[in-house]
Amino acid sequence: MSAAVQPEGATASYKWKKAEATEGAYTDIPDATSATYELQAEDEGKYIKVEATGTEKYSGTVLSAATTAVTAAG
Repeated sequence: MSAAVQPEGATASYKWKKAEATEGAYTDIPDATSATYELQAEDEGKYIKVEATGTEKYSGTVLSAATTAVTAAG
């Protein structure tokens, strides 16, 4: 999975989060702080969001919409 911020060239820090339900309580995924996140087996059935916080000359924090429940590759 990957995150993109706007405008193009903006810089941000990232926190990937997961929950048991789409409207559930999201918790940070340990060490998931880059613009990309590789799904893990333990993510199956979970919902994923990413939070981006502007850095350098950019400010503000945005939270993505949740994914659908993660399913195993098949």
